[in-house]
Amino acid sequence: MADFLASHNRYNTMNSWNGNSSYANCVKVNRLGINGTSLEKAFEILASDYWDEIRFPIREFEKSWYGGYTIGSNGRSGGYLVLYEAEVYSPGHRSTCTRCGQLNFQQAVEGSVCGVCRAPRVNLKSPLKWVRAKSSSIDHRMSKEDYLDMSHAWLKDRAELVRSFDAACDQVRNAFIELINDFMVVEETVMVPQKVKRLERI
Repeated sequence: MADFLASHNRYNTMNSWNGNSSYANCVKVNRLGINGTSLEKAFEILASDYWDEIRFPIREFEKSWYGGYTIGSNGRSGGYLVLYEAEVYSPGHRSTCTRCGQLNFQQAVEGSVCGVCRAPRVNLKSPLKWVRAKSSSIDHRMSKEDYLDMSHAWLKDRAELVRSFDAACDQVRNAFIELINDFMVVEETVMVPQKVKRLERI
């Protein structure tokens, strides 16, 4: 277990200047074992808003660790998945739109409508629980000897966490490859309603 933890890939938790690192896995496109048109398509997908399609393994990982840990991407092109300590918090939203799902910090009263699509708003049944990452390091600069100084129970728990992280990273990687095989990037024009102020003669 000490060998496994000490030799595991690591990456910065934020920028390199903060000096913190954690367990990590490289998921750069050129390391996925794809080439030709699949590689071109992978870069097209990277330029789109694709995370919602592959976030499920991360949410499951967070649930299995009760929001105490999460997985985030880091690196110039987001080419590393990094293990972060995390915390569960309520963002403070009190109501939501029945049509578009827009969240609002105000409680809905009779006649409350969404500011985006004008559909009715309803109050949330319970406060939302979101997970946010902390930038602190996990086992930064620990050597094999440092790991061996820890208790067997601690080592076992830490190895279980990191193996669980590795499995979730594999699932994210596989989900991205499925995107390449099962989806195509399409371009569309989306009209966004916008409130503007103008002068009108009295």
